[in-house]
Amino acid sequence: MIRDRGNIKWTAMMLPEHVKLLREWQEQDKYVKKPELDEWALQELSEQLQLAYNQKREVELKVWEEKQIYKATGIITKLNQTNATLYLEDGRAIPFHSIFGVSLTIAE
Repeated sequence: MIRDRGNIKWTAMMLPEHVKLLREWQEQDKYVKKPELDEWALQELSEQLQLAYNQKREVELKVWEEKQIYKATGIITKLNQTNATLYLEDGRAIPFHSIFGVSLTIAE
């Protein structure tokens, strides 16, 4: 069985600039392209947000921000249509254009 040291053996021969560029390149591989929603998906998203806001139910939002995807959970306290932003109970403001998924949590 061959036991190779991988990148460790090559780092001594690399310039610091090369190492920096390789690390940046690896970080860029983790970037996620913004999901595009069609008209039907946007309509469904809008209906789910309205339902959650009117019933004061907890939601789990899938949010794309700065080339990353994360999940935000909470109760929607305000929908500001002039700024195209929704506000959660903990004070977070999430723009509408960065939301691409909504799911209502089950009430216990």
